Amino acid sequence: MRVLFTTTPGWGHVHPMVPLAKAFQQRGHEVRWAAAADVCGRLQSEGFATSAAGLGEAESMAMVSERFPEVAALPPTERPLFLFPRLFGAVRAEPMLVDLLPVVREWRPTLLVAEAGEFAGPIAAAAAGVPSVCHAFGALLPPERVAAASTVVAPLWEAQGLGPRPFAGSYDHLYLDIYPGSLSTGDRSHVPDVQPLRPVAFAATGEEVLPEWVTGDSVDREGAAPPLVYVTFGTVFNRDTSLIGAVVEAVAGLPLRVLVTVGPQGDPGVLGPQPPNVHVARYLPQTHVLPHCAAVVSHAGSGTFLASLAHGLPQVCLPQAADQFDNAGACVRSGAGLALLPGEATVPAVREGVERILSEAAFRTAAERVAGEIAAMPGPHVVAALVEERFYRQDPP
Repeated sequence: MRVLFTTTPGWGHVHPMVPLAKAFQQRGHEVRWAAAADVCGRLQSEGFATSAAGLGEAESMAMVSERFPEVAALPPTERPLFLFPRLFGAVRAEPMLVDLLPVVREWRPTLLVAEAGEFAGPIAAAAAGVPSVCHAFGALLPPERVAAASTVVAPLWEAQGLGPRPFAGSYDHLYLDIYPGSLSTGDRSHVPDVQPLRPVAFAATGEEVLPEWVTGDSVDREGAAPPLVYVTFGTVFNRDTSLIGAVVEAVAGLPLRVLVTVGPQGDPGVLGPQPPNVHVARYLPQTHVLPHCAAVVSHAGSGTFLASLAHGLPQVCLPQAADQFDNAGACVRSGAGLALLPGEATVPAVREGVERILSEAAFRTAAERVAGEIAAMPGPHVVAALVEERFYRQDPP
């Protein structure tokens, strides 16, 4: 098969699809990605063929701020519904479609796999008579968000001589769901065909290495390594250094080892001098960090949230935007952690939250229960075989 993966530029949307793309490659299929130019380089370094398509992260976010400045006045919890159709529909979908249509015509994929925020892919696939699969990047998006985006992109369907599809065509063929079933809520009747897919963490290699004491080589007076707490706000939501600083202040004085990442473009020095038990880095692969951790404090982005749960780690969630509020709510409902909304994440509140998830065994027990559920989900190679069986046809020469 020829499998074309399409994605918006955020790494939280790209990374969840990489394991499945690699599984298709390893099964002998041709795989290509259509993504923004600033994403293609990293994908090429992972051995993928790419075609530049769509706007980059910085460019599209600047356009949103310019076209919809009123978003800044909205409470953080109201921004996801406002922003989703405007960013993923009004700003990103048309430039992506302009670039994607010739890729589909020339490369002639057997199957197109679009991440759940990428709405040009289903249109290009339908125009070419190719099935499209929707790949989750976290929880199933609330139907009202996708319906709002569907209304925005309806003219793009019509411009291709196609009737607009419900939910922008995202669920017409198959939805690959990486979210554990026990965390899912709400009506799912609008998604008729769902295939669970175990979320597998993927992280690009960083230039920085783990400090030696992350592996537990340093010991306290009792001869045991203090628990390691990982503090991260991902690769996008790390610009509020005052919030990161407050979190570090909250945990630095506790009998812990603390590992903080400020993002690939961040400056570790911005947090100032830190005590010996605190290490600040730009970017470290979570696949290397999480096996050594006792707990995680984060923005509850889907990648960090699910990877932490897969390791059975309790969490303190400090959601800032997007689907982070949904993940934080799921974390609390599952019993695997606590959540502090914007304005609640004071130094005392964060300190208390970290102390609780480390001292109260119920949080770890709940996280380990979800970890077991994640481990039982079918992995990328199994799902690739199922998708292959369903959609394979002889490719044209």
